[in-house]
Amino acid sequence: MKILPRHHDDLNLSRLNLIVALDQVEMQEWNVTYELGGRIVRISCEAGVKYAVPHGLDSDVSAALINLYIDEGMPEDGRIMVAATALLRLCGWHKSGKYLGLLRQCLERLHQANYTVSGGWRDHPNRRWTHAKFHFIESLNFTTLDATGHFDERSMIIVRLADDVVASIRSGYVKPLDSEFMSSLSRPRTRVLYRVLDAARINPEDPERQVDTLTFPVLSWGDQCKIPSDGQAWRVIRALSAPHQELIKRGYLAEVVLTGRGKDQTVRYEFARDFTQVDPALMRKFREYGVADGMVRKLVREHGEAFLSDTVTRFTALLTSGVLVVRKTRAAALMHLIQHPDDYPYPAPAASEVKAKREVMEPMLTEPSLEEDFAGLSPERAAERLIRRLDLHYKKLLKAADYDLLRFQVRNGHVSPAEVLKAGIAAVAAGQREQFIVELRQAANQ
Repeated sequence: MKILPRHHDDLNLSRLNLIVALDQVEMQEWNVTYELGGRIVRISCEAGVKYAVPHGLDSDVSAALINLYIDEGMPEDGRIMVAATALLRLCGWHKSGKYLGLLRQCLERLHQANYTVSGGWRDHPNRRWTHAKFHFIESLNFTTLDATGHFDERSMIIVRLADDVVASIRSGYVKPLDSEFMSSLSRPRTRVLYRVLDAARINPEDPERQVDTLTFPVLSWGDQCKIPSDGQAWRVIRALSAPHQELIKRGYLAEVVLTGRGKDQTVRYEFARDFTQVDPALMRKFREYGVADGMVRKLVREHGEAFLSDTVTRFTALLTSGVLVVRKTRAAALMHLIQHPDDYPYPAPAASEVKAKREVMEPMLTEPSLEEDFAGLSPERAAERLIRRLDLHYKKLLKAADYDLLRFQVRNGHVSPAEVLKAGIAAVAAGQREQFIVELRQAANQ
């Protein structure tokens, strides 16, 4: 099984936390001021006219866009393109009309909200603290079926992230993010709190260092989570009570201790020392076989990800070939294989694996055909691959509507993605990119 790279989060965004840790709000603005390391930090947010400040689910969307931007090779202009349904998947949301509607709202809030950070934005390569003013999404374009503006399964989205955010990510001021664990948390506010806590553990001037305990005045922590308190600590405690319980139950926090009275209350977080981040792809595979997340983390600490990845691949092959017959549960059978690896045979390599090894050893005399790039893909996956390949060469020429139409045509079998890509690459080689776009649009309208 291929292990995918871990996801990441931008340290400026997650450490400052620009998303209100509440599921629903009606706030149009907020601002906080605090001292950190002898510096005065001021952060403010002003929402757009029609929307409240970013909150709750908006954290899922911002985290997904950051990882999409990194996966796309961190383009200097901050521009990324994605299908609405693919973005739902990256957010860990269900593919439904309800969540398509929520996605549109989240993107609008992140596009329209205006953030100002004074003295708290880290220019890490130059070891300086700077001022930043931006919209998280500086430009937003998308396609819809009609004038209502509702997303549908064809909708394509093009966003441009803020220059400050792009510079922060490209400078490497990022931290690992266990997005699989985050998306498995039940409530938006719990996911926001997890993201904020995971960043607060890290020394902003030395990201390689992190702590196992954190202590804050409750009211100050409420400001960090952007929870309106009116100077009353109990409001913050009540808002975070359920998230605290879930993070303890899920094994991320060992303990949350409240001390003091009234405005002078403090909260101390003790992180579970044995909480282990696990590659999302590996975690998903174990879940498919019914192994609990906590057990997977324990197994990773004991055996390491490489051994477990090889073992689960071996287990799948033994099941598929019929060599292994499960008598109780697949989880129990997999656990027995992990504990007694020498009791089981190693499956013979498949013909495709033998061929792959031979091709690695023998020089390739010809380039693989473009048809092979799309072989075995579902129409939706084939459309996404075509669009991403074309975007490398036609980023400034193709519009959101063009991507929408291409996706529709591929999904419905009207065009061959391999043939379109072949024509597009040929046009690039011949210096005829504009002509290719014209012909592409003409063919779509016939």
